[in-house]
Amino acid sequence: MANKSFDRKDRFYHKAKKEGYPARSAYKIVELSQKYNIFKKGNTVIDLGAAPGGWFKVGLDSLKGNGKLIGIDLLPLNLATPQNAFFLQADFTENTTQDWLKEQCPQGAHWVISDLSPNITGIKFKDTCASYELATMALNFARSVLKLRGGFLCKVFPGGELEALKKDIKSSFKQVKIVIPEATRKSSTEIYIIGTDYIN
Repeated sequence: MANKSFDRKDRFYHKAKKEGYPARSAYKIVELSQKYNIFKKGNTVIDLGAAPGGWFKVGLDSLKGNGKLIGIDLLPLNLATPQNAFFLQADFTENTTQDWLKEQCPQGAHWVISDLSPNITGIKFKDTCASYELATMALNFARSVLKLRGGFLCKVFPGGELEALKKDIKSSFKQVKIVIPEATRKSSTEIYIIGTDYIN
């Protein structure tokens, strides 16, 4: 019998196909952007882990040329990039990649959003630790590039380090929340942490 809790072709999958998004994950950022105004026109947004392009396309559709979108991923982006969008296929953990991201927004960014995920091994402890390492790296990068009152969003697999990560984020943002978007698979353990009103 098929495991109904892990249906790759659920309603978000079909909706993505119908509406032209590269992945069902687009609807996670649709929900979050509507609530937190991530892709407000005029914003500069950095998308970490942008491939295959679900979040990136939502950003392009929302900004409509009024703002800037900058993305990186180890994998190629399945989208064409207009004049206000920039993408580099590279490893975020490399200093040269982070330098490139900063060069694209010399005036800073309004949001850093991270859907970075480690290579899944199936060993829960190892995968969870790796996700926290990426989230912490994304947070430190965000601190180096965000404008005051900017926002930060990152994905993690919840584990023993969750409270420490939340505390770390709270040291730089006035508001911190944990959210699970509706489009998240029922079988997934991933959660998203959002920090708003960057203060230092």
